[in-house]
Amino acid sequence: MEELQVNRRFSISPRSLRVETSTASGPGGQRLNRVQTRVTLIYDLGRCEVVGEARRRRIEDRLGRRVAGDGTVRVTCGRHRQQSRNLQEARERLAGLLADALTPQKARRPTRPTTASKVRRRTQKARRGARKAERGRQWGGDD
Repeated sequence: MEELQVNRRFSISPRSLRVETSTASGPGGQRLNRVQTRVTLIYDLGRCEVVGEARRRRIEDRLGRRVAGDGTVRVTCGRHRQQSRNLQEARERLAGLLADALTPQKARRPTRPTTASKVRRRTQKARRGARKAERGRQWGGDD
């Protein structure tokens, strides 16, 4: 297995990845319960020497529950009939997860509503209130 390229500056060595196989559900016919086509790709975040402490914290914060208690990230794929295609898709998914986790989040800049939107909101509220007031009973009318 070759290196997993996450982004331009970060790649994972094959030593940090572990592959487990199991029988998959889905297409396969009579060979379904005999051939182990589902692939679980396990990345040990805690033991990887390439990831620095800052990167590790960022990945753990951004992935949240995807990081297990032992510091591993698991990606499972059993969509295809071939084990090699499932492995390739699991590698792509893991690379995508880690790339998303490592991209810095944009700081939110607080905005204010425009004057026109405030005026529109107020006129809509006045119309709604007038419509509801018209529904009420007319007291002291011509009985």
